[in-house]
Amino acid sequence: MLTLRFWAEMVTSVGYGVLSSVVPIFHTEAFIIAALGAGVLGVLPLTIGLTIGQTIGKQLMFLAVRRGKQLPVVQQRKSKPLDPNSWRARWKSWSERTAHLVESPRWGYPLLFISGAVGVPPIYLVTLFAGATRMSFVGFSVVAFLGFFVRTLGLALITLGAVQLW
Repeated sequence: MLTLRFWAEMVTSVGYGVLSSVVPIFHTEAFIIAALGAGVLGVLPLTIGLTIGQTIGKQLMFLAVRRGKQLPVVQQRKSKPLDPNSWRARWKSWSERTAHLVESPRWGYPLLFISGAVGVPPIYLVTLFAGATRMSFVGFSVVAFLGFFVRTLGLALITLGAVQLW
């Protein structure tokens, strides 16, 4: 039976998930350890809530980048000719290769899943690149959700096991 406590735990977890996905200094791992270590939240509402919250936060970032590209200020900006040996030229080249990799159906979704599940490469950067490419919003959302779920559940179960051993 779903109690008021369960829903309070869900809302707390969703809120922290959104916060941690948008503001990198709020670590999900620390929240999981603190919440389960203190026995304040249950594994199920913690896992589901954080996963939903993290997905919502990354969706907001994805859409912000995607919509930001359409702003008149961004579109009016003229590109200056780059010296091929400058750091700006190297950065532009690296960014274009990375965006192409993220955009590719063969590599983009597996990279997004691994990033969400393991944290390498950082999901924050992958989200920014994904929003700048033609990656599907629905595909992004589903794959990010699955990656976050695997990561959150794994960390929660490891933490719970460690707490019980302690």
